[in-house]
Amino acid sequence: MSASIVYIHHDCFLLRAGGKTLLFDYPAPAYLPPQAAQAAAAHIAGADLTVFVSHSHDDHCDPDIVAATQDAATRRFVVSDDVADLYGDRLPPETRVMEPDDAQDVAGLTVHALESNDMGLSYRIELEGLSVYFGGDMALWDWPGQSPAARRAVGMSWRRLLKALAARPLDVAFSNMDPRLQSLAGAPDFVEKLAPAVFVPMHVNGKTHYIERFADRLRRPGTTVFAYARPGDVLELSAGLTSRPRSRP
Repeated sequence: MSASIVYIHHDCFLLRAGGKTLLFDYPAPAYLPPQAAQAAAAHIAGADLTVFVSHSHDDHCDPDIVAATQDAATRRFVVSDDVADLYGDRLPPETRVMEPDDAQDVAGLTVHALESNDMGLSYRIELEGLSVYFGGDMALWDWPGQSPAARRAVGMSWRRLLKALAARPLDVAFSNMDPRLQSLAGAPDFVEKLAPAVFVPMHVNGKTHYIERFADRLRRPGTTVFAYARPGDVLELSAGLTSRPRSRP
């Protein structure tokens, strides 16, 4: 089965597989450059779309996501409970609202909600034979100057996540690689311990040159790193998840 991943901006990506399109963490307009919005619109138009929102921070959540995706052929929404609390009046009644440890079937997808150590959720999704992880703002947030107690709590939640994800192999993993942190928010640790077939670094706020700068810390045998550069860049995955990257025209 073929599939593809499209970079939009920051933590916003699309995943297309088997006629389905998944849209992750489409941000508010202030956090979405015009070229990124145009790239997203081109792939949303006419799609059988499932929209995932991990939490309500504006760099991950457009409060008017219904309007932003109106050109999809069909669509449905999966959101964290904090998004529903803040913006429930703007979402369709059939929106799936999830909390940690929830599991739901959504239009042929099996969706498991996992914890986040920031706000909201991370997701594990099974579709068309693919096992996909999307982290939202879940990461190893070991900021300089953090108190020992806060550092322990972050480390414990991070290790719990890795243990939960290790139960099944991952085909595609979207996880944060924040260049402000010496740990890169846990990205090298994630790749080393879970060995996804495809790793998609996130949370660089459009500063995509950091991906190449730190690529050596992310590479391992058997894992392809999506080193995107511009909104609309695509990673195509052929059968068996043998992948080849290309840039948009």
